[in-house]
Amino acid sequence: MKGTALKRLMGYLFSRQRGKITIVLVSNVISSLTTLAAPMVLAEAIDHIADGIHIAITEGSSFQINLQTMGLFIAALLALYLLNFAFKYLEQYLMAFIAETVCLHMRKDLSNKMGRMPLRFYDSTEKGEILSRATNDIEKIGEVLREGLGQLITSLITMIGSIVMMIYISPVFTVISVITIGVATGVTALITKRSRKNFYENQVALGRVNANIEEAFTGQLVIKAFSREKMAIKEFDQLNNTMCEASHKSQVSMFVVSPAVRLINSIGYTVIAVLGGISILQGRLSIGTVQAYIQYLDRAGEPLIECAFIWNMMQSAIASGERIFEIIDMDEEPVESEPREKIENLKGDVTFQHVRFGYSKGNPLMQDVNIRVKSGDKVAIVGPTGAGKTTLVNLLMRFYDIQGGKITIDGVDIRSLRRADLRKMFGMVLQDAWLFGGSIRENIAYGKSDATEEKIIKASKAARMDHFIRTMPEGYDTVLEEDGTNLSQGQRQLLTIARVILANPSLLILDEATSSVDTRTELEIQKAMDHLMRGRTGFIIAHRLSTIRDADLILVMNHGTIIEQGTHTELLAKKGFYENLYQSQFAYGNI
Repeated sequence: MKGTALKRLMGYLFSRQRGKITIVLVSNVISSLTTLAAPMVLAEAIDHIADGIHIAITEGSSFQINLQTMGLFIAALLALYLLNFAFKYLEQYLMAFIAETVCLHMRKDLSNKMGRMPLRFYDSTEKGEILSRATNDIEKIGEVLREGLGQLITSLITMIGSIVMMIYISPVFTVISVITIGVATGVTALITKRSRKNFYENQVALGRVNANIEEAFTGQLVIKAFSREKMAIKEFDQLNNTMCEASHKSQVSMFVVSPAVRLINSIGYTVIAVLGGISILQGRLSIGTVQAYIQYLDRAGEPLIECAFIWNMMQSAIASGERIFEIIDMDEEPVESEPREKIENLKGDVTFQHVRFGYSKGNPLMQDVNIRVKSGDKVAIVGPTGAGKTTLVNLLMRFYDIQGGKITIDGVDIRSLRRADLRKMFGMVLQDAWLFGGSIRENIAYGKSDATEEKIIKASKAARMDHFIRTMPEGYDTVLEEDGTNLSQGQRQLLTIARVILANPSLLILDEATSSVDTRTELEIQKAMDHLMRGRTGFIIAHRLSTIRDADLILVMNHGTIIEQGTHTELLAKKGFYENLYQSQFAYGNI
């Protein structure tokens, strides 16, 4: 997986930015060449001074410096340093741009992938874990590209160029130096080989901590209500300690390389310094040349340390890339072949024929489910918790695909319809009122963005929201806080009902839409919903049986199976499961 992740990261790097990468490489080469040229210029300057001192001693004259010659040396060094600065700046500027572009495309691909993922994925994956991959992991990749990749290229060019110059100056010294560099490289490879696992575990631990924080933050009311603060803190501490340990291991893997390589290089420096001194005394090499060689040795050794450090950083980027690609490679909703069927003049007849479904293979939840709903019918779905009520609706919307039988709307198998076309037929009001960042107007028009002001107000009035909205400081332009927390639960529910009324769908799904409002508001909403459902097929997931007495069809579910169906009167007459359920609610005063 490591090689695959690295290859795919390189694909993001080179796919759309070859021109910029080319400029970065050219800038790298030029800046590296200026770095490599400086020691030789400095060596000439030192030798010029040394020769002057030698002549003065030999002839017994005073030491003098040729200012013109030294001026040329100084000018050459300044020119090299300025060129190095200019091309280094260009390289880093472009690398920052390239890194952000890579992050942009990765976030875009991940976002597009999330839109194609089936509901099964969201049901089984913590939100905090997804957020961690979309933010922390992608940012880690960007950080490595910004800070590491350009420097890695520079270090490699500098190291290779330095070795070439070392060979030019003294092949014998170079053999000794290469042995030292080889040992340091082996130590680096050994450490980095083990580091990727540590970086991967660190990113996983970070994802779990983020998931826990997100869960604890959103569930703070429940935590306090049940006095579970200590348990929540204990759970967080355990995850935090695990993350700390994983982070410590990954950081040790990263920072242990530098002192280990420097120790090995220091031994090499000592040997070369001794041999260089002997060579100067014997007249085989000049002082400037030995000085230049030591600088090249340093330029060959330090880049090795930098390469090792950056390569370790890249292990963390590869580990983050693996986590991103895990999601990108997951199975998504099957691609729909074209052309697909369309339903003209939708009436709303719905039929379940021998439907079979299970969330996992070998564990069927529904077997041989048969339902026939006529256009305009008000269908209530009742049953105990976990009976399969929401699952039935999810199958109807194709959030999950059935494993046997078929579901039809107006005689057309829903699997032959495009999912987008199918879902546009429905309007949903869920028990959990979900609102998005933006104004009240934008939230009401979420399902119909081209709606006129008149239609938005009309929908709000039908949902008994208009008067309340006008009392807000900015009216319909009032911006909602995160999750609509500046509205009460009941007001949020009313707003989602107004959203469905405005969308004016052909079929409705109501998941106990009035469960969070007071009795008076419930009656008003019930009237509005009755008016909305007139002439439309509607499915109501009901918990309070008193609200569905007038339903045209009541489906009674238990353990994923429809065990009874009929009208309220017919089911009471059967003296079966529904009658027991109804009487139990009545006995406890819930109707």
